[in-house]
Amino acid sequence: MKSKTLFLSVVFLLCALSLSACLPAWVSMDQLPWLKEGQVLFKDDFSDLTTGWENVNNIYELKGYSENAYVISVKNADSRSWSVPGLRFKDVQVSVDAKRISGEQDTNFGLICRYQDPNNYYSYLISSDGYYALIRISEGEEVLLGMEQFVYSDVIAQGDGLNKISISCIGDQLSLTVNGKTLHSVRDDSFSAGDVGLIVETREAGAASVLFSNFSVTKQ
Repeated sequence: MKSKTLFLSVVFLLCALSLSACLPAWVSMDQLPWLKEGQVLFKDDFSDLTTGWENVNNIYELKGYSENAYVISVKNADSRSWSVPGLRFKDVQVSVDAKRISGEQDTNFGLICRYQDPNNYYSYLISSDGYYALIRISEGEEVLLGMEQFVYSDVIAQGDGLNKISISCIGDQLSLTVNGKTLHSVRDDSFSAGDVGLIVETREAGAASVLFSNFSVTKQ
């Protein structure tokens, strides 16, 4: 009996230390009953090369860890590249610091929420020339949510400026905040849970790179 109790204690300890280790793929980490609102569920400064992000280098894209940051480079025009850590959340706030380090000013970059697969997820984007958008990719089709086109805001640091991007996915409420100011909020219930991630998109010129740092996911 003592051996069984000790074994169960070790299992629960391991689960507490690594939330995703003992969960089936369909369970959202933030829904575990002992977690409190405002609790950080996942945090990454990208100093540990084993936290689940992709390492890819081919003729289309480069993405991987880079000196306490994560870089995504897209080589072709009108293309996108993303990376997800292989987790699952429902109602969370996701934050990251992001900076374009090469490419044209109209390069888009930002965060992904409720990622199902390459053809189904929410994308929250800003650009280095000051525009933003909230997009749903559903069955591969791109739809702007609550707007007809990308919208300009002087809150966004332009050029090679550093931007703090935060997104909230809470129930059917989706919000984008940049540098402490909420720029857009809309309701959509297409996806209720999924992975989180980073994304970069190029326009006509192609060949752009963005550096991401201080990634975090917080229960809401």
